[in-house]
Amino acid sequence: MLTIVIVASRHEGSSRNVDVGSDGREEVAPRKPVRKTSGTSASSQRRHPKTANSSKPVLDLGGAEDDDEEDKRTPAEKSLAERIEKALDEENLEMAVSCADEAQSCAVTEIRQAMVETLGWFGEKALPELTPFLADADEDVRDSAMNEWTTALSSIEDEKAKIGIVELAMGVLHDEDALESISSEYIGVDEKLAVESLARIITAGKSAAGVEKAKETYEFVTGDEWMGVDDAARWVAEEYEPPNQADVSGGNQR
Repeated sequence: MLTIVIVASRHEGSSRNVDVGSDGREEVAPRKPVRKTSGTSASSQRRHPKTANSSKPVLDLGGAEDDDEEDKRTPAEKSLAERIEKALDEENLEMAVSCADEAQSCAVTEIRQAMVETLGWFGEKALPELTPFLADADEDVRDSAMNEWTTALSSIEDEKAKIGIVELAMGVLHDEDALESISSEYIGVDEKLAVESLARIITAGKSAAGVEKAKETYEFVTGDEWMGVDDAARWVAEEYEPPNQADVSGGNQR
């Protein structure tokens, strides 16, 4: 008869079962893997103003913390910060969009961060302007932009519009993990749409890492190695089957 002994584990406060046989040896039963659950960030939970009421982000625009501290921002930077804050306060999408290019090249990290939060609050309508911030020089700004970008992208229902935004992102990103995540949007969409988009990314060559990921995704979608735009066009002409083609053909035969 085996005696069951409960031995406390040092890892994660769990326990394990040890079977003690007649020879006195311990036989440790393998521990079942524990599935990790990831939390949802506050940013990904944000409801954008066009879908529901939500509290606006509180912007840190890089000014002096108190009256005695000198504000080292240039007049142009101060003006930009004021316009970003005004755009958010007045919920003025056009004003926010007009600030995006200037903010992208601004040396003040806090202003770029504020621009990301402002564009993110406007949701999918500001995605084209938000996308370049995915490649910002500052890691915190990049992370914030990715959170805002992913949240806004998930609200787009039109497949062509969504892939258009993904294509923009693939052209600016250099981070392999981010590219891996974003490129998954091509899986399961209309294959002609995916192949043509991936071909544009590869031929544009804006991001070396993006090009490599696009080639890898192209091979996954088509089953063929990337050989050039002519070969991609041949694949679409010869191999592509429009969605529900079988259902349409069946209906015509009835």
